[in-house]
Amino acid sequence: MNKILTLALLPITVAASANCVTDAPEIGDIGPSSALVCTALESRYPGTALTVEGRAIHSPTEVSVMASVDGRPVSLNYELSGYTWRLDQAAARVANVPSP
Repeated sequence: MNKILTLALLPITVAASANCVTDAPEIGDIGPSSALVCTALESRYPGTALTVEGRAIHSPTEVSVMASVDGRPVSLNYELSGYTWRLDQAAARVANVPSP
């Protein structure tokens, strides 16, 4: 019975995570989780192929996350506000693609 239930849920799980490819966590990484970055990218660019590629740590409270939208580079700047990483909407940009 468990095998049937697992097989029945497999296509739903694969389809739900197919929109955004995350990077692997590394020791010493700080900043928002890849899942949080994917959520921000999916809301900003629905229906596109999204990939989280890496991050650049500027300070303990400022991190840039590099990603791609349909193969074009994106830089998302996050700032730590209390215990929450917040996206700097004004600094979010895509190369050669106008912001919506």
